[in-house]
Amino acid sequence: MKTKILKGLLCVCLIAGLSGCSREAEQPAAESEPAMPAATAGGEETQALVLLRGLPTLGTTSSVAIVEMDPESENFGAILHEFETPNIDPPPHHIYYSPTGRAYATALDPKCSLVEIGLARDASGSPVINGVDCLNTGGQQVGEDIMWHTVNGTEYMFVTFLAGSGVDQKDGGSVVVFDAQSNEVIKIIEARKSAVGEGEPFIMYPHGISAYGDRMVVTSTVHADLASGVGNSITVIDLNTFTPIENIVVEDAKPVGFPSSPVEVLFVRPSIVPGVQPAVLVNTMFGFETWNIAYDEASKSFAAPVRLYDGATQGTGVPLEFYGNETELFVSHSLPGVVKRYALASLPEFVSSGPDIMADAGAHHMIFYPTKSGRKVIAVQNNLLNLGNAADNDPTDVDFIAKVNAHTITVHDLATSERLGVVDFKTRYKKGVENIEGLFASGFTHHH
Repeated sequence: MKTKILKGLLCVCLIAGLSGCSREAEQPAAESEPAMPAATAGGEETQALVLLRGLPTLGTTSSVAIVEMDPESENFGAILHEFETPNIDPPPHHIYYSPTGRAYATALDPKCSLVEIGLARDASGSPVINGVDCLNTGGQQVGEDIMWHTVNGTEYMFVTFLAGSGVDQKDGGSVVVFDAQSNEVIKIIEARKSAVGEGEPFIMYPHGISAYGDRMVVTSTVHADLASGVGNSITVIDLNTFTPIENIVVEDAKPVGFPSSPVEVLFVRPSIVPGVQPAVLVNTMFGFETWNIAYDEASKSFAAPVRLYDGATQGTGVPLEFYGNETELFVSHSLPGVVKRYALASLPEFVSSGPDIMADAGAHHMIFYPTKSGRKVIAVQNNLLNLGNAADNDPTDVDFIAKVNAHTITVHDLATSERLGVVDFKTRYKKGVENIEGLFASGFTHHH
């Protein structure tokens, strides 16, 4: 697996010269009530739903866990409940909540690439995980991002699949349209570059996804095997016909010699920022950049991309996620492990709204919540690919990936960015930490 693409990540570390690199189902089991928020959140709003990756050489198994994340609590970092997932390998990767509160996760396992998590309450009202059920994806493999969106009066669940109908395809990838209630496959949107005409729009290695009105955008990131190809564009999909209609390249300099690899995308829209002129924000993983693509709603046309942020000159690399609360947008940069923050009202322009949040290497997903005393905090999950160094007893041969995986969740004061606490999952539980979301969807406002 030591391919030139993966080695390029090492170049990312070296070129950046950074010390840290040395969201937009089936019901639970009958014995429990469906998962619903508590009448009064109490201490429960400081608890998180966390995906943990087992490290076989350390004798651990992947799992879905409920973890206490209040740095003011004596139980800070404690696993309160855990459900192991030994048969999903690689394990679930991203958690999403539907508008009705059902918990889903995409997974990188080609045999089980989308799951519903049976998050519920036991007879005493305590949160529990009853099961993790693999869903039918119509044969689509390596799930990544999910969003729910209404098209012509009907709500659908849309899921990107990095490998499409087969990891063996060099230009695979698909977006699957699911019935939002039954989880049934409605349509598979697939347009392989090798199968469409020259110059025709295609879908390849889709990861990030976002939508506004009848236009959806998905990114072209990297082949699921991390070896066979890298994308440099986003695909626009017409939701009236569920067909791709345009590719937009988002690429300038190549700081590590690879295509830009757009990863996450956010369609800035009035539901997020009232009165905003709609635009698409795109993070490019290997380009180190964030791009702005203005959208004209009247003509349904996209302007030429404009670079908003250049990490190669700002000392950051591998930008990943877009998250937000009521007033700010947060962008995670895996190298050196930092979250930058911007005024939500100023979007699509980037106007700094506070000091950088210095997390750990691999800064990735995040949640927002108040502590017991009412202090507003942000928790950041710090792992890029959740792989490690075989010499350090992690089950992989990608040695340098360990340098962008801290295996931690750091908690910071939202007003000052001060670090208040850290949970080191590898040291404490001998596991990597794959993803974090608020319990019962309590920990985030905007996702992607």
